[in-house]
Amino acid sequence: MQFLERILYSQLKNHLSRSEISLILGPRQAGKTTLMLKLAEELTHQNQTTAFFNLDILEDRQFFQTQHTLLDRVKQIAGNQKTVVFIDEVHRLENAGLFLKGLYDLQSPHKFVVSGSGSLELKANIIEPMTGRKKIFSCLPLSFTEFAANRLVADFEKVSAILKTNPHEERRLVNEYLTYGGYPRVVLSPTHQEKVETLTEIYQSYLERDIELLLKVEKTAAFQNLVKLLANQVGGLVNRAQLSSALGVTQRTVTKYLSLLEKTFVVALVPPFYKSARRELTRSPKVYFLDLGLLHLAQGRLPLAPTAVEGGLFENACFLRLKELDLLEPPHFWRTKTGAEVDFIISSPRTGEAIPIEVKISQKKAETVGKGLISFMKKYHPWQTFIYTREQSEEIEKFGHRIIYLPFSQLPKV
Repeated sequence: MQFLERILYSQLKNHLSRSEISLILGPRQAGKTTLMLKLAEELTHQNQTTAFFNLDILEDRQFFQTQHTLLDRVKQIAGNQKTVVFIDEVHRLENAGLFLKGLYDLQSPHKFVVSGSGSLELKANIIEPMTGRKKIFSCLPLSFTEFAANRLVADFEKVSAILKTNPHEERRLVNEYLTYGGYPRVVLSPTHQEKVETLTEIYQSYLERDIELLLKVEKTAAFQNLVKLLANQVGGLVNRAQLSSALGVTQRTVTKYLSLLEKTFVVALVPPFYKSARRELTRSPKVYFLDLGLLHLAQGRLPLAPTAVEGGLFENACFLRLKELDLLEPPHFWRTKTGAEVDFIISSPRTGEAIPIEVKISQKKAETVGKGLISFMKKYHPWQTFIYTREQSEEIEKFGHRIIYLPFSQLPKV
């Protein structure tokens, strides 16, 4: 498959000098194997010794009977050379976390780069035993910056400047990303029909293979209906009692399924913003999908040209933009008992200050500011406020506060 430039690629290269295991987690077909193969190829060209194992291949599994069996095989491949050892699909290995923990504790000279899907087994059997022995890298579908950089054949840091001076190209790329999302195979598919077919295959494979076979969900129909319900209330509060009633399952089952959706990188649950952590933990989260193409399918409709993008979809897209920022903690949202709401609250990585970000799909005069945003500004007095729009770019001052209208193609400077 053609290699798409990823921000994660340089991060992985920079971590090769560290002794910790580089652990790449992400959904199927998000590009984990492609990243590892590309890195192995580059290292080989630099005359560095590598060994590659794929645990989807039965012949490779025979070398994982014990840690010493694997190290003996690496020695057969590379002699006594220090080697970068790639292990793909590690969740296929029983007790994978304990195996990798023991491998690390043997203090071999080799560097291990490991990938796996976000299955429940992976979370339970790998992450906990490896405390202090690994660094986790998330490999999700392409972000908008990555998508645009590949389309423009440009460096990541130059994308914003290029789009700012080319509104036609900006509109075309935003529309494509909002329509099809960022799965690599979908991005590389040349036609609308092929993109839709690829998305459909990824979505059905997730429900039929990951959920029914790998995760062993008992009531698969209820699980699939939960995905659809969440997709059709994206950006809304997750009410477990209502979902339980609608699906005919217990709230405990709903909670379990929500956890599975998070751990398999399908949705993200965004918590509310409160000064009191105790209050925050008792409040309902909002739900967003981690790929816009899958969101379309989960809503029960094929991706179409976004002549009229709905507010929920655009809000979801803006959430994915905010995930690109180097934040100390993930985005939150703010809602009062009286119903005043701000879509997102992020903490500045420089100052720790709460920064409100509202999403407006329709173009409005810059002087128009929602009541929820006004309420937040009066209570918390942020030094800057952002309103995400499709294309509008403007800056005003309201009630003594700086308000920046930001087009989707740009990231807020926080």
